[in-house]
Amino acid sequence: MDQKNQWNQKSSVQEFGIQKSSLSKPVHQQVKPTQQVAPKNEQQGENQLVRRVTKRNIGIKKSIVSNEGTIYETFEPLMKPQTPQDIGFIVKCFQAHFVFSSMNETQLIQLAKSMFYCRLVIGQMIIKQGDGASSFFVLEKGKINVLVDGISRKQLSQGNGFGELALLYNAPRSATCVAMEECFLWGIDRHTFRKSVENVMRSEQEKNRQLLEQVKFFNQLTKDQKDAISGVLILQKFNQNEIIVNEGDQASSFYIIVEGKCGVFNKEDVQIATLNPKDSFGESALKHDNQIRMMTIKAIEKDTKVVALGKDMISQILGDKVQYIIYKNICKWALNRSKLFGKVSAAIQDKLLEGVIYRKYLAGQKIINKGDKVGFLYVPLEGNVLDEQKNVITNNIINEESLFDEFINTKHAQSYHMENEGHVAVIDYDKYRNINGSVEKLLDIEQIHPHNQQSHDQVKKLQLKDLVFLNKLGSGQFGSVYLCKDKNMDTLFALKYVTRAHIQQYGIQKHVQQEKAVLEIMNHQFILKFYRSFKDGENIYFLTEYIAGEELFDAIREIGLLGKYDSQFYTAQMILQMEYLHTVHQIVYRDIKPENVMVDQFGYLKLIDMGTAKTLKNVSPPKTFTIIGTPHYMAPEVISGKGYGYFADLWSVGCCLYEFLCGGLPFGEDQEDPFEIYKEIVKNSIHYPQYITDKTAKTIIEQLMNKIPECRLGGSYSSLKNNQWFSDFDWNKLIKRELQPPLIPKKEKVMNNSQIEDQMKKNILVIDQIQKDTMGQKKVFAQQKDAEWDSVF
Repeated sequence: MDQKNQWNQKSSVQEFGIQKSSLSKPVHQQVKPTQQVAPKNEQQGENQLVRRVTKRNIGIKKSIVSNEGTIYETFEPLMKPQTPQDIGFIVKCFQAHFVFSSMNETQLIQLAKSMFYCRLVIGQMIIKQGDGASSFFVLEKGKINVLVDGISRKQLSQGNGFGELALLYNAPRSATCVAMEECFLWGIDRHTFRKSVENVMRSEQEKNRQLLEQVKFFNQLTKDQKDAISGVLILQKFNQNEIIVNEGDQASSFYIIVEGKCGVFNKEDVQIATLNPKDSFGESALKHDNQIRMMTIKAIEKDTKVVALGKDMISQILGDKVQYIIYKNICKWALNRSKLFGKVSAAIQDKLLEGVIYRKYLAGQKIINKGDKVGFLYVPLEGNVLDEQKNVITNNIINEESLFDEFINTKHAQSYHMENEGHVAVIDYDKYRNINGSVEKLLDIEQIHPHNQQSHDQVKKLQLKDLVFLNKLGSGQFGSVYLCKDKNMDTLFALKYVTRAHIQQYGIQKHVQQEKAVLEIMNHQFILKFYRSFKDGENIYFLTEYIAGEELFDAIREIGLLGKYDSQFYTAQMILQMEYLHTVHQIVYRDIKPENVMVDQFGYLKLIDMGTAKTLKNVSPPKTFTIIGTPHYMAPEVISGKGYGYFADLWSVGCCLYEFLCGGLPFGEDQEDPFEIYKEIVKNSIHYPQYITDKTAKTIIEQLMNKIPECRLGGSYSSLKNNQWFSDFDWNKLIKRELQPPLIPKKEKVMNNSQIEDQMKKNILVIDQIQKDTMGQKKVFAQQKDAEWDSVF
């Protein structure tokens, strides 16, 4: 549970086009020997699992580790208006570098327009080995010599780009670049790059969202569903008279016109209608299977632009056919409006809807007959339902009062029928209640109860001087964690401190504030419990529960190769942790990995260290653009800088699942250089060891690690938890903690009562122990201006 080390940010000579293998590896980059662990399952035969023993370090966001406005490179800036030829030249160069590989041409053009122009004279050094990195360059004219440790390694010429790692983070340059002749270059610094990309991506997605809002078809989708769809719309350009869809073709895409006009043509090629910007066509392709285009549609203006949405893509994103998604949304909205079901959690609502049946009724057909036994929920989806008094019921539960416990054994007092042809959702509430209990009885269980009030009040009154030192749990970049106890309480605590010296040095005031803000709203059985914070002249302190166990990182090394059940057990808890963060608090965690998860004394998981977590509440679209996390577990969209949201966490969960089953990581297992890891994540596909034969395991890994972020969830957390790979897993028993854990941490790893009593007798205050441990270190004391940020502690 120690504070995580700052990411060891090593630059790569690969950014200058030099193969890393051609250089001797510095001692500080050498990988420690790995330990071999015998595979747990006999089915692997003689295969040996080799797991790394070194832990993956975190990447702290760039504003923490560098001065954002600093330019480290040396050049002479010049004024030059960009021509279309200049932009084309720059874009072509961009396309050769993986950092830009996920951006389309329109986005690259906008980025090219943000570049500056500069000149080098013969012999001028633009980049010096060991200096900080802030800019990427495209060489327009001239030659540049690349040297490592004074030895020439490569020459760059017209069209070469170099220094792209600087766009991701500040790290020492691994080579020196010197002009061999007069050179002219286009450049862009990291700050401009990040802001330009953010502006382009936010603007593009906002335009897409506005388009969806103007199309009636999408009115019955939720905000989150529309956000996801807007992220995968593909912009397409058509010349005048170019065919967009052809009569008789299989219908597989839906289109919205952005610019220009389209014509609708019949079999005789006669135009019978005109479609303008914001008009759409191809709706039936999304709603129904095996649809054939009934008309031909052509662009009738030059440079007509449309956005396209493929049927397969929307099914991957929403997790089902569009029509069923719309039906389910109507059902959920009806449940939310209900006096009875509107009070329960989304989890109970999802459980109710698992067995929903969508029935088609003809005009005049009875839905409920007078005298029928009460017990089913009926929700009109399409068409009007009438009672005997001709009252219209639309999109609400029919006669929901009959479903309360006191009425449940009665019969319907009147009949209901369809006024016109339509569909009705039918939910067997009787069956649900027999298995799970009535919603009235479940309401108390579903309520989020505060921590025990008596102990909570006691902890609030605690002072730093009340805490007795028991043991040191770990150390990190910014401070350490101590096990401690109050004399008058049985509870054991973990006390983490962050020094004001480090807060000031790295500018992490907001970072520390954010960690506390996230911790204090957490209330979940699989997430670390936070009690309170303290501050004094030297440090900021976080008092949390003590987890008597070990990191999941260590646990999976004790187990060896995890089988299906073990992997389900741990992955399921990670999914529940992410569901809670994402759906209850709109928080993206950003650093899921085994090092950030503890296995408690009972063998269940606890998510710890909220230092990277960030709220996306009131952010539209819900995305952030900061590169942060641990390279091996980073999603491609985090690396690209195109913006990312909750789905980035699911990629990391997928990495962990792969690690459980396969022993290593899917990308960069043998790499320590972040640049090399990033390239693998962005460019490579997932490969599995030969002994992984479970197709359902591969399917869920590939869903979680889909390079299209919106496809990872599969529509909802309910859908993800119902994935075929989990078909034999009992989620209810997991939540009730009734499953057998794969591993219980050994007792010798935890202080016993006798050891605690002996330490308590010494009566060493934890604050005194911290002073002793930090003796000789540089200290910074609280200043008056600190009140601007430390008042929350």
